[in-house]
Amino acid sequence: MTVPQSVIYEGECQGCDIFQPLNDLGLCEECAGKLERDLIRKRDWNYTISGYGLGSAEREEIRKKVIKEYGEKLELIASNKPKKKKRKATKRKKKKAKTA
Repeated sequence: MTVPQSVIYEGECQGCDIFQPLNDLGLCEECAGKLERDLIRKRDWNYTISGYGLGSAEREEIRKKVIKEYGEKLELIASNKPKKKKRKATKRKKKKAKTA
């Protein structure tokens, strides 16, 4: 799946930190494709180029194709799931562990 891209300027890509031609979002062609696929996976149709002007059935068909070809895992966008925090042992718990 290729995303049509118009080159606006050359600079450092916001996704991969490589100097090359960039679009209006500051992404190279490869990272722009990753962003587009991630938006499709998340069903964020307000921001995808590929889903513009399509019905919901056609959009779901595009999503199925993206997942089939590239997998379900997000490529560029960070997931919304909060990371589990590791709790440090308190002094009281450390003291109990030493005496036990």
